[in-house]
This record gives sequence, C-alpha cells and structure tokens, in this order.
Amino acid sequence: MPLEQLLAQWGLPAVFLGTVAEGEGAAFLGGVMAHRGLFSFEAAALAAAAGAFLIDQIMFQVGRHATGFAFAQRLLARPAAASVLQHVRARPILACLSIRFIYGLKTVGTLAIGASGIRPLSFVLLNLISTLVWSHIVTGLGFGVGTAIERLWGRVALHSHLSAALVLAVALIAVAEVLRRRR
Repeated sequence: MPLEQLLAQWGLPAVFLGTVAEGEGAAFLGGVMAHRGLFSFEAAALAAAAGAFLIDQIMFQVGRHATGFAFAQRLLARPAAASVLQHVRARPILACLSIRFIYGLKTVGTLAIGASGIRPLSFVLLNLISTLVWSHIVTGLGFGVGTAIERLWGRVALHSHLSAALVLAVALIAVAEVLRRRR
C-alpha cells in the first residue's frame, strides 16, 4: 500500500494516538498531512484535541488519586509541581486553560491540577476549551509549515515533505527548549 493511501486511512488514528503519547509533534504532523489533502484540517485538529483531552483527563485523575501512584508522587514532589500548585490555587481557571500551552509542564501540571482539589467537571470543561484551542493552533502551524515547504520546493514526495516538516518541528522544539531554559 502506498504511503499516501496508508496515511489517508490510518493518519487520523495515528494523530490521535501520537497526541496521547507525545503531543505537539503528532498534532503538527497532522497539520502537514492535512495540507497534503490526506484528510481535512478540521479532522486533524479534532483528532489531536481528542488525544490531548484524553491524556489530560487521565493525568488529572491520577493527580486526584496520587497517593496510590508512586510515579505521580515523584512527579508531584518536583519543584515545578509546587509552582503549578501555587498558580492553580491563586488562579484555577487560568491555570487549567493555560497548562497545555506551557511546553514541558503538561504532565506534571495536569497532575498538580488534579491534586489541587479542582472539581472534575470544572476541569473537563476548561480542558475541553484548552485542548480545542491548542490543537487548532499546533495543527495550524503544521499546515502552515506544509504550505511553506511546498512553496519552497514544490510538490515533493510525501516522505520528503514529512521529513522536512519533522526537521523543522525538531528545530522549533529545540528553540522552544532553549528559550524555556533561559527563564
């Protein structure tokens, strides 16, 4: 089966599962694949939102019941978790809406939100808003990079297009990490 056909059939489940496992990279590549017409932009963004929503809900519940999970206790013992808890207690709505956008804090942040005592229904609603906005932004970045690659090099083979997008995504993540560490 050719790569384009394979991704047209299995690309959306891959975006969903990739977003559960990793996050930005899968949503970004979903945007690149949407640019190539393998599926619609909206389908890619919604698959990414669904994956992000699912993993956030799982981590929230783990945080709520952290005493039963050794790995959660270790993560919540980190200084970053204490900082997130402080922000959650000061501005719970803002914390719930913004944690998905803070690179490197999604897991520990969502665990901390769960441990903070925020009502589950409140988190569900705020997380739904956050993941929908986040997924459209990141998928849109992928779509835009896909467009830029096509404008620079024309309509290249799909594997070359995805490889170029991956290189650009890794470069963007590296820049974000450098900027984050400077703070």
